[in-house]
Amino acid sequence: MTILILSFVFLLLIGLPIALAMMGSAMLVIGLEGIPLSLVAQRVVTGVQSFPLLAIPLFTLAGSLMNDSGISERLFGFTRAFIGHIRGGIAHTVVVGEIFLSGISGSSVADCSALSRVFGSEFKRSGYDGGFGAALCAAAATLGPIIPPSTLMVIYAWQANISLGDLFWAGLLPGLLMAGGMMLVVGWVSHKRQFPKDAAFAWSRLASSFREAVWALFMPILILGGFRAGIFTATEIAAVAAFYSLIVGLFVYKTLKWTHVPTILLQTAKETAVILLIVAAASPFSWYIGIAQAPQMLTEALTQATDKPWVVLILLNFILLALGCFMETIAIMIILVPILIPVLTQYQIDLVHFGIVLLVNLTIGQIHPPVGILLFVAQSVTKVRFGQIAREVLPFVGVLLIVLIVLTYVPWVSLWLPHALK
Repeated sequence: MTILILSFVFLLLIGLPIALAMMGSAMLVIGLEGIPLSLVAQRVVTGVQSFPLLAIPLFTLAGSLMNDSGISERLFGFTRAFIGHIRGGIAHTVVVGEIFLSGISGSSVADCSALSRVFGSEFKRSGYDGGFGAALCAAAATLGPIIPPSTLMVIYAWQANISLGDLFWAGLLPGLLMAGGMMLVVGWVSHKRQFPKDAAFAWSRLASSFREAVWALFMPILILGGFRAGIFTATEIAAVAAFYSLIVGLFVYKTLKWTHVPTILLQTAKETAVILLIVAAASPFSWYIGIAQAPQMLTEALTQATDKPWVVLILLNFILLALGCFMETIAIMIILVPILIPVLTQYQIDLVHFGIVLLVNLTIGQIHPPVGILLFVAQSVTKVRFGQIAREVLPFVGVLLIVLIVLTYVPWVSLWLPHALK
């Protein structure tokens, strides 16, 4: 285990991609054990031979089609007509619009790109600080993996062998709580800096924007309603989302052209390959961790240290937050979840509840330097200096940490809806 960890860290430090670092360290220790390296190839193949993982490329495709078909712009137009008249209305629109957007794409990176593209120039024209606008787009995109459907939920449910449906429903209330916290920050900053208001509220404007956005607004209802009614399975939801985005873009809004589809498919293939390469490379890595009895050693160490589940949850939060600042989200899940499942079972911590705690931890890491992938996405689209974005995002990180504490120690917030719908 020592050689595995040290070689993994060394390969990361010399600049290898995380997938190759996991693969290289796993091959090293498996070779040293005298196990045939053909096992590595077998584990790589079996690591991605899972039907639930089919949802990953489909959700990625749905997000790309949604961005190109104009669905996101119409969602934001309706939200702005509804809430834009209050101070800092455009900023509030980002958060409320992301609630709807999260129910479609399932990807924080896709959402951050859409938010930054739609609102980046609008913030500057309306007199907002460029750094604040970009930071808000990154922070709001953290709702993407929490409000269902979600690519990260697919991976966690597959690893933990729990109901993906339960995990989907468990994310709704936490996602709304996160959105509420971010809106409090937006309201405070808007009044402090005297950000402008939009035009006065008008029913005619709201009705007009609703007619424009009705097909986009129907999409989350179709996805979650169809799932609740048992029409779609959790994996089929991703295919429904992609197909609906394609039909709406081509034949309803007519903003998506057939000539765009090959480019979208190619981009989807690239993004999916990155995710599944990490999943595949992590399979032999996780296998060796398992045979080295790391889960049992961790469980024994924690059992000797404390018998209180709340202490274990605090320790896990610290570990996940620290790792989230330096490592890629999916890699953390692939490596840690198989180790943590026996620990959670030992302390009778609900796996659905912990799944939401895990995802919120990891999404906070996506907006926290030095990695902060969403900060880099927002920077690349808005062209605002990274230092400005990193400074402006800190209040959002603070409020999300408060929400994380609530979700960790009030399991009801995550578990009430899944239990109520059974």
